[in-house]
Amino acid sequence: MAGRSGGRAAGNAAGALDLLRIEVLAARIEAFGRADPDAGNLWRSEMAVAEAVASVALEGRRVAEADLLPRVAGGDTGRDDSVSGELALGLIRALKAPGDPVARPVEAMERLTRRIGGLPEPGGEGAAESGAVTPEALAPALAALRPGDPPLLAALRVSAAFAHASGRANPMVERALFMAVEGACRRAAPGPGGAVAYEEDPMRGLSGRVDADWVATPALALSVDRYRPWSPGSVAGVADLLAGLGTVLGREIGRIGLARDWLRRARACGEGRHGRSRLNDAAQAFASAPCLTSALLADRIGVTPRGATNLIDALVEEGLLREITRRRTARIWSVPGLAERLAARPRRPAVGARPPPPAAGPAPDPQAGRAALNRAFDELDAALGRADALLGRRGRG
Repeated sequence: MAGRSGGRAAGNAAGALDLLRIEVLAARIEAFGRADPDAGNLWRSEMAVAEAVASVALEGRRVAEADLLPRVAGGDTGRDDSVSGELALGLIRALKAPGDPVARPVEAMERLTRRIGGLPEPGGEGAAESGAVTPEALAPALAALRPGDPPLLAALRVSAAFAHASGRANPMVERALFMAVEGACRRAAPGPGGAVAYEEDPMRGLSGRVDADWVATPALALSVDRYRPWSPGSVAGVADLLAGLGTVLGREIGRIGLARDWLRRARACGEGRHGRSRLNDAAQAFASAPCLTSALLADRIGVTPRGATNLIDALVEEGLLREITRRRTARIWSVPGLAERLAARPRRPAVGARPPPPAAGPAPDPQAGRAALNRAFDELDAALGRADALLGRRGRG
């Protein structure tokens, strides 16, 4: 018995160290984004697309990043089913402006369930029967929060409690809630309500500024090398998620550095040109909205359509933009990082070509699983407490 208890304690201590290591990686990415908000905007714009596609694929649906652009720009959409593409676009919009489920739980959950679950807009036909999450349904999930929790641990607690309270009705909403809670815990102060966040994006989520502070992407973490089930209510599911997050965040530290390099070159592109050049304004517009048409750029910076086209041509020559629709009319340009995800890549297999992910079915004994998860969180809390005490003693020494 003593050996079993010692092994379990050692395992939870290792889990606490894994969580601390991942929090350090996340904090580094967060610091990059805070030091240069435009870099954070570009990075999260790319990650929202990747996470949305991965989240839809975890539900066994066929969709790829390159399938999204035709749904926005018009064209052949036969590579994915219509439901998958629309789910991904709705999830992108939700992740770019998730709201604050801690400070404004009802507003945030209605936004997530409406955009991800395809529910009617407020006031629309059938809005009264939309099935939006009520405060009573949210209460058990938010009650799981504890003061002083690191952002990832807070997100794990709330998503696990919400999954249990909702009967695993919508795993995509659970994962989006995980990201929204994590971002809310990273935000120094609650947002103002989202004058920028909730503006209508004519590109259906592929453009527009991000109003979010999340760093961790659960669906991508569970899709590293192979699919693993999303199961925040099980000890094994939490272990899989943490392992995948460590891999993904380790890679993304380099990718946010690429966003910072793009901004450095974009801010320098107007140097040496005559004083009336609007090249810097055009570059800044793409930093805020990384996917635009010439007409949208003209509206944003107040130039003629012809002037916008000339500015875009100059940015393309500098290697700062790529045309991603590959046609002569109704063209769309994007920053290179997002273009790599959205532009057609014939040699890359679609996400749906992989083996279907394992089904996240209900546990044989939900109550026993819930009790085991509670014990795991309690032991993880104790391990984190011991780590805090140790670090405190070292600091005083």
